[in-house]
Amino acid sequence: MEDFFIVKLGEDEYSSHLEYDDMAIEYCIDVLDIPEEKIESATIIENGKFELNLQNLEREDVIEDWYVNLNKISE
Repeated sequence: MEDFFIVKLGEDEYSSHLEYDDMAIEYCIDVLDIPEEKIESATIIENGKFELNLQNLEREDVIEDWYVNLNKISE
């Protein structure tokens, strides 16, 4: 199961204002509905993209909506 993702931000207003890594973590929690305890780090890397590292993943997580959606939007 993947625990590292390159996420392309959407074109919404929230996404266009992400400037700091902490803001990327908030985006993951608020917009992508990823449980905070599953997020190890999020690092903005380039225009409209950030690296997301997850932690403490369990088998059940792969069927959760947030994980399925994350796989769809990541590169």
